[in-house]
Amino acid sequence: MLTGKTNEERIWNYLTAAGMTDCGAAGLMGNLYAESGLIPTNLQNTYEKKLGYTDAAYTAAVDSGAYTNFAKDGAGYGLAQWTYHTRKAALLAFAKAAGKSVGDLETQLAFLVHELRESYKLVHYVLVTATDVKTASNVVLLQFERPADQGDAVKQKRAQYGQVYYDKFAAKQAAEGGPKMNKKPVSFLQTDKRWASKPYRVKGENSTIGDSGCGPTAAAMLLSTLTGKNITPEDTCKWSVDHGYKALGNGTYYAYFAPQFAAYGIKCWQLNWVNAYHNPKATSFDETVKYLKQGYYAIALMKKGTWTGGGHFVVLWWADGKVRINDPASTRDNRVNGNLATFKNEAAYFWIVDAREYNNSGKLVDGSMAEVKPEDVPQAAPGVTAERKATGAAKSFDKKLAGTYAVTAGSGLHIRNVAGSKTGSMVVLPCGTKVQNYGYYTEVNGVKWLYIQVTYQGVKYTGFSSGAYLKKV
Repeated sequence: MLTGKTNEERIWNYLTAAGMTDCGAAGLMGNLYAESGLIPTNLQNTYEKKLGYTDAAYTAAVDSGAYTNFAKDGAGYGLAQWTYHTRKAALLAFAKAAGKSVGDLETQLAFLVHELRESYKLVHYVLVTATDVKTASNVVLLQFERPADQGDAVKQKRAQYGQVYYDKFAAKQAAEGGPKMNKKPVSFLQTDKRWASKPYRVKGENSTIGDSGCGPTAAAMLLSTLTGKNITPEDTCKWSVDHGYKALGNGTYYAYFAPQFAAYGIKCWQLNWVNAYHNPKATSFDETVKYLKQGYYAIALMKKGTWTGGGHFVVLWWADGKVRINDPASTRDNRVNGNLATFKNEAAYFWIVDAREYNNSGKLVDGSMAEVKPEDVPQAAPGVTAERKATGAAKSFDKKLAGTYAVTAGSGLHIRNVAGSKTGSMVVLPCGTKVQNYGYYTEVNGVKWLYIQVTYQGVKYTGFSSGAYLKKV
């Protein structure tokens, strides 16, 4: 649902909520303003007379089916003035799948973000990491919009438009009390005697919160902080087990954090699938720091070194110009004020938790339910390949099942580690996503869970999805 009193405020809120930095959102908005004036029903002016339509009439005719040449008429349309026939066809199909008008603002924003993530990954990467408006504006102009005139005067004008939005929203928010530091999160230890010996386990193991509960303990710290409620590691560990996120013989599945926070109305996502452990080329830590400076919290998975002998989750926050650490297993100085170069070298993956409202204004989140949408999750950096495969194995084979399928679930479809609705989720695929099955499946309670494969947001996933929400195409 869009928030804001004007189109420009709604667009700003949507783009920043989708993970773009303030500079990235401003640079994109400057270009959208130049293209359409931020009017989602805008028909290219030079085509109004040629086609005999006003903005409203054209939109209505496309929606009703009275006008059937939308994709190939060569007219720019909408926020981004989509023109090329395949992009306009994709926009129309996206709107129809959502049951919305092709001129609906929220639908166009969702399509815009989807298109950036799927087809313009470098542009999207710049927008979610940009630290100046001009860089963001130029990459949108040159690699996304690509107008006939890309000269210096056009670059300057669009960057100026973007700066207006930055000053209006980001700079204003900072002047009204943006965070010089994040508020210190609640601190819990998984080894606290109140719950250390309590079970955190699934069938076939005997683990406890004290030895395996670092992930839910990290979540409990931030949930208690952001909701103002006393949400303990015992509560979050129970939620993890009940919802299938406890990993047999290990700790917690990576997919746990997003739905756990969503259960309290808080957005959380994994930054990317780039393994940064002992990887000097990885930029994950630097990107995470940028989020911390904007009022977000983060959770990091540490690998063998100072913080752990295997794998261990810790909480990150920003104060007094540096990264601070809440360690669920230790209060030792080298664990909570450790050398950041060492930390960067030993951290593998990062999860971002949206705490901007709390850190910027002191307000608490409302505790309402939030849907975890895959389009809210930034993909891996350009050129990075990653793969994630289910831990479970398919039990049956039927060659008649083999083929390409499309997701039919309107709210998206989970790919799970093991067949069944209560097992750990690796990712949520949006409606319409095409996946491949090679005949393998596992039946659970009369439902065939297809063993599927798909590359989504730069990651190749192999796992189980319910056949009830997949249609062969």
